[in-house]
Amino acid sequence: MSSILICRHLRRLTLVLVAFTAVACAPRRRGPAEPLATLVFSNESLDQATVYVVAPGADFRRIGTVIPGRTETLTVPAEFTNRGTLNIVARLLARSDVPQTGPVTLRPGERYEIRLQGDGRVLSFLPGGS
Repeated sequence: MSSILICRHLRRLTLVLVAFTAVACAPRRRGPAEPLATLVFSNESLDQATVYVVAPGADFRRIGTVIPGRTETLTVPAEFTNRGTLNIVARLLARSDVPQTGPVTLRPGERYEIRLQGDGRVLSFLPGGS
């Protein structure tokens, strides 16, 4: 009988050790996350604007939508701020105009201001500080 109890305890001990090993070997975050760049996008046009970041090599990502007359703070994914230059593009609802900033450089942790003018044809880009 005592051998049965020893086998049960060994099984339990093995399960506990496996659980501790799994927790110890799990991936951990190293240090704080890299700060993200933010865009303060002011839509002064009469059209809804869907905002994209476009990197060289045809990578693009939708980062938000700003309705007419509103200002929204949009976050740029870290993989785009580390690529050198990129382009910020606004696609306007029910219009063929696609205003863009042209090549700009965004740095992690910094803030930028973008203004879509009232006619919906021009995006202005200014550093807004960190």
